[in-house]
Amino acid sequence: MLNHFVRGIIDGLLSTLGVVIGASAADNVIILSAGIGGAVANGVSNLLGAFSSEEYKGQLEIQKLENAMLNKGIEDSLIGKNMKKERIKAGFLDGGSTIIGGFIPVMPFILLDSSQALLWSVLCTVLTLFILGAYIGKVSKKWIILSGLKLMILGALTALLVHLIQYYLV
Repeated sequence: MLNHFVRGIIDGLLSTLGVVIGASAADNVIILSAGIGGAVANGVSNLLGAFSSEEYKGQLEIQKLENAMLNKGIEDSLIGKNMKKERIKAGFLDGGSTIIGGFIPVMPFILLDSSQALLWSVLCTVLTLFILGAYIGKVSKKWIILSGLKLMILGALTALLVHLIQYYLV
């Protein structure tokens, strides 16, 4: 389940940061509306996408088990019910973490004026990515600092790319 949480947080952070940077020429109210709306829509999308994907994967696993046992009806068994609970948990974890991640780049626009909020939005996002990367490094028993830096740099490069697109289009 950690994979759904990590994927959701990263998706929420970077996709919402893209919306925030893209809308940064507007007033804070518009940035907040776009950022929160984008985060919630992205989270619901990921919830449904993860649930559908896990449901398909679960159905394939059930079919393999049924074929191996030459038995039908595993879906209603304890194994099938547990698999369904796992699919539901995966969907909510993926979608929920996307929404949580999406609020991080938006929070500075609630607390600060627009002249400072964009910089703090990017800083909060890349700092969160560093912490998440360090945690992944710890769990996977790899270099904690290097894992954090890798994710942080990729996030910063994403922010730079979106900023360049916004700069040359607006």
